[in-house]
Amino acid sequence: MTPAGKRIRGAAALAVFAAALAITSSPGGANAQSAKTTLVDPAQAEAFNRVSNRLICQCSCQMVVRVCNHQNCPSAIPIRREIERQILDGTGEDEIVQSFVDEYGLKVLSSPPAEGFNLAVWVMPGFALLVGLGIVLYLAATWAGRRRTASATAASAPGLDPEARRRIEEALSKKD
Repeated sequence: MTPAGKRIRGAAALAVFAAALAITSSPGGANAQSAKTTLVDPAQAEAFNRVSNRLICQCSCQMVVRVCNHQNCPSAIPIRREIERQILDGTGEDEIVQSFVDEYGLKVLSSPPAEGFNLAVWVMPGFALLVGLGIVLYLAATWAGRRRTASATAASAPGLDPEARRRIEEALSKKD
């Protein structure tokens, strides 16, 4: 390849890199658009994303509505269209979510409300972590106590009788 060809190839690679960098570092408004909505206004698209991230698809895929990737999903597509319709009507995000809770129940929420029995979902991980930490500290203290006891026992063990030591040293010196 000629030097001119190498420069053109290098310039093309640099242009592709610059374009990729420009696309990925564009301002938040441009990235606010969702591939799952037809809303054009960035503020409405952001609201769509927030609402659809708070709802679970009801096709049993356990994904949030915004990212359910089932082609022609019988649940996510109508829910998305309803979210868009309510956003265009000016309904608030909490009211939109509540309308789906009224229709489907609490199972439609991506995170349960922190009240009543559902509070356990929020509290149990921290409680389990504290219990596990307590068990680890107890075992560490027990093992450290055994080690101290073993060291103390070894230190307080009676030493070798001076007469026996003298005979051992004498026997070792005779071998040389």
